[in-house]
Amino acid sequence: MKKILLASLFCLFSLQFINAQTYATNFTEDDCDGVSHDLFNELDAGNIIVISFVMPCGPCATYSYPAYDAVESFATSHPGKVHFYIADDHLSTACVILENYANNYNMSNSTIFSNPNIAWSDYGTYGMPKVVVLGGSDHLVYLNKNEDKINYSEVHAGLNFAKISNDVLGRINSSSVNIISSFFL
Repeated sequence: MKKILLASLFCLFSLQFINAQTYATNFTEDDCDGVSHDLFNELDAGNIIVISFVMPCGPCATYSYPAYDAVESFATSHPGKVHFYIADDHLSTACVILENYANNYNMSNSTIFSNPNIAWSDYGTYGMPKVVVLGGSDHLVYLNKNEDKINYSEVHAGLNFAKISNDVLGRINSSSVNIISSFFL
């Protein structure tokens, strides 16, 4: 078990250096339904967030499907822990257009943002669409892909790495609290 955990952690930390940005950029913004989201609070709560930055057109849907499908698949075994966000790529598309896009391409289980404070430029190079997998209380980027480089397997692997990180950090934090508590008792 320890060997598997160490190998997973090694892969996890190796993967983060491949990404254009290692850490997520926080935002506190309302989605298109008027619900406020603080990205870091959601990550700190153990959630995994996948953001697909799109221009609402067919090719973006084609490349966003693998990410959406991976999230939906992962959510069946980890309910309530992974969320799919759709954000406008150039911050110029109204919510109603993004909502219609999500519904037309069967991505209705999405949280949609049209807000200039949620920018794909925070995650390196441009590409339509861009998908990032974010997780952990350390707010790491576990996957950062553009265009036809987005595939189901890599998104699912990013979700798994984020889940492992959440589990390990949760155990470490829990153990640290127990050790500190027992020291002072």
